Order: sequence, then structure tokens, then C-alpha cells
Amino acid sequence: MVTEEEKEEIIAAAVEKTLLSIPEVIGNLMANHAALHKINAKFYSDYPEFAGNKDVVQSVIEKLEGKNPLAEYPELLEKAVPEVRKRLEIMKSINTTDAPTEMSRNFSKVDFSQNTNGEV
Repeated sequence: MVTEEEKEEIIAAAVEKTLLSIPEVIGNLMANHAALHKINAKFYSDYPEFAGNKDVVQSVIEKLEGKNPLAEYPELLEKAVPEVRKRLEIMKSINTTDAPTEMSRNFSKVDFSQNTNGEV
């Protein structure tokens, strides 16, 4: 059986070891962050047309990460380029300025006989 004093020694040693590892962990996080920042900066300098649409780029990369969880980040960025371009072309073709000002709310001519969602 472990005495209370031995328990305290074990806990103190574990805490000390954890606290001593914090600088190394923070250093690794900072190095990873700097590396990702450098990769992203190069990506946006290589593809400046994407800089104004970072939300689209982020969405595509998240989708690719979900499909390829073990892929390296630079590889994901390169795979994202055609999909980002495709989405940007679609966004350019959508007319968002000439939307109708009034919508018809007349549903008298709608056929609800095929409705399988319950009664209306």
C-alpha cells in the first residue's frame, strides 16, 4: 500500500515533469505555427486571386482534410487549387444584384397530393 507521503512525492514529481516540459511544447507549437504561416504566405503569393476569398479556400481545405486525414498540409493546398478555382467561377456566374424585390406567397396552384411530410 502506498502511504500518503509517497503519494505526495509521486504527484510532485509528475507536476514537476509536466511543468518542465511546457517550454518544449510551446516551442514546438510556435515552430509549427511559423511553418504553417510560411506555407500559407507562399500559397497566397502563388495564387493571389485567392487572397480575397479565404473563406472559400478554407472551406475547400476543410473538405479535403476530411477526405484525406493523413495528407500533408502542402499536398492539401495543391489539391485544393482546382476546386477553389471551380467554386470561384461558380460564384462569379451567380447574379446577386438583380434579385426580385417581391416574392409571390400565393400557393393556391401548388399540388400537395405528392406530399409525404404530413398534412398541410
